[in-house]
Amino acid sequence: MMRLERLWHHNRAVESSILKLNTFIGYTMETPNPAHPTLYQIIPSAVCFSCDVCCRFLEADSRLAPIFTETEKARVVTDGVDPGLFRPQADGASAQIQLKHHDDFYICPFFNPETSHCTIYPIRPLDCQLYPFALMFSENGNEVVLGVDTLCPFGEKYFETEAFQRHIRDVIDYVESEAVTAQLIANWSLIGNYQETVIIVHTLAQLTDATSAPHT
Repeated sequence: MMRLERLWHHNRAVESSILKLNTFIGYTMETPNPAHPTLYQIIPSAVCFSCDVCCRFLEADSRLAPIFTETEKARVVTDGVDPGLFRPQADGASAQIQLKHHDDFYICPFFNPETSHCTIYPIRPLDCQLYPFALMFSENGNEVVLGVDTLCPFGEKYFETEAFQRHIRDVIDYVESEAVTAQLIANWSLIGNYQETVIIVHTLAQLTDATSAPHT
């Protein structure tokens, strides 16, 4: 079912979003500030707002719904979000947001379908910040890997460019930083199952060692 959901999103993207991306050929991709080595978003906002892949799901209990770390959940709850909107995860720390019905599919409750804006964007979870990158187990379940989801039209189109390849290296450095690695070990439910649409770009050795049990 997860694969069908991904394929459905892909068809929707092919019909609409990828055509709009042609407008951005030659766009100068955002680059990080060396003084602030944090995670940055390489995809232009205008591209995201014109896309219909993210934040929409076929099923109410989709495994692809955003997962919040314990700290991230506490932050949005402090801002007034109902804690009842979250489902506890297997790691005992993180929680997955419960989706809400909209038209013929389901959406993240923080997503505004009229504007395609995220209403908690400044404090959105790492799970969302990383996209189109995905943390997942390898196909045999023995390794934790980082990959790029080709169902993101921008990621698929610009994957081979020098700017995107540089961005890949930056994301690897960020994910492998001591603080982020510790956060992921404590909230290991953020590591998803293998997805055929994701191009693996790096094996995360420390996370693999910390989650040594096979996941298939």
